[in-house]
Amino acid sequence: MTYSLGMSKISRSTFTVVALAGVWVPFHSAFAGSGSTVELSEIARLYSMRMQMVSNKIVLKNRYNTLEIEENGRRAWINDVMFWLHEPCRRSGRTWAIRKADFQYGIDPVLRSYTHAPKRTPMVVVIDPGHGGKDSGAVGLKKVFEKQLVLDISYRMKNLLESHGFKVVMTRSGDQYPSLDDRVDLARKVKADLFLSIHADGAASSAAHGVETFITTAAGFDSSNHYGKGGDRSSVLNNRYDAANAMLGYAVQSNLLKMSGRSDRGVRRARFAVIKKAPCPAALVECGFLTNPEEERLLRTEAYRSRVAQGIVNGVRAYRTLVSRAKR
Repeated sequence: MTYSLGMSKISRSTFTVVALAGVWVPFHSAFAGSGSTVELSEIARLYSMRMQMVSNKIVLKNRYNTLEIEENGRRAWINDVMFWLHEPCRRSGRTWAIRKADFQYGIDPVLRSYTHAPKRTPMVVVIDPGHGGKDSGAVGLKKVFEKQLVLDISYRMKNLLESHGFKVVMTRSGDQYPSLDDRVDLARKVKADLFLSIHADGAASSAAHGVETFITTAAGFDSSNHYGKGGDRSSVLNNRYDAANAMLGYAVQSNLLKMSGRSDRGVRRARFAVIKKAPCPAALVECGFLTNPEEERLLRTEAYRSRVAQGIVNGVRAYRTLVSRAKR
C-alpha cells in the first residue's frame, strides 16, 4: 500500500514521500508588506515557478509542483487536488492576487509544510463517527442511515491506525449520540493530536456526488458553502491550527481521492462545531453522497468502506510523516 503526501513524489518501499527544492524563507519575510493580498507573481518567484495563463486558469509550475487558480474564482488545484480559496483570485495591475490568508493558511502549508508543521508528532487520534442515536444523519434512497455507515468506517480506521502505532479514541462506540461539545471535550481530555469527524453527505439533488474534506474557516472570512451570504466570521479556538489544518486536510483529501476513486469536491472551509472547537488540528470528512444512487450503492459495500478508511488513514500517515520530517 502506498500513500501520497500530495506534492512531488519519491517512491519508497511502503509509501510515497515528497520533495520541494528551494531556500527556506519564513512567511513574514517572504511577504512582509501590510497588504491583505499576495500577487501570484510573488508566489511564483518564491517557489521558482513559471506562470502562464491556460484557458481560464493561472498556472504556476516548477519541476516539483503545479498550482492552478481559476481567474475570478475561488477554486485552486494543488497538484490536481482541489483546494477552495476563501475569496476569488482577482486582477491586481498586470498580474493576479489572492488573499494573504489563502496563501498563509492554505497554499504555503501544503507546498512548504516544513515551515508550518507543529512541533509535536501526532500519536493520539480522536475519531468522531458523525451523528448516532436519535440523529440518523443523511438517509439513503435504500433507507441506509449515515450513522451506521460512518461507525463502520470509523472502526476500520481505528484498526488501521492502531496497526501503525497510533493511539485511537472514538467519540462513540455504538448507536449513541454524544453532544457536539462532548465530542470535543473528549478530544481535550485525552490530549488529542488530531481530530477526524467522519460523515456521509446528503443533498436535495440526487446528482450531487464526490468526496470532500472540511477544515476550519480562517477568521474574517465566509465559509466555502456560504460565500457572500453573510454570517459569522469571528475567530474560533481552532484557528490557532489554521496552517496545520491545511496540511491535514490536503493530505486526507488527496489520499481519499486516490483510494475511493470518486470525484474531487475539494478541501473546503467551514465552522462546523466539532472542528471549530477542536483543541488540535482537525478535519471533517464527507465520504460520498447517500442521496446519490451510485455512491449509496458503494457506501453499502464493505469494499468501498474499506477503501475509504484506508484513504483517510493514509492521509493521517502522510501528515505524520510531514511533521516528523520537519523536526529533523
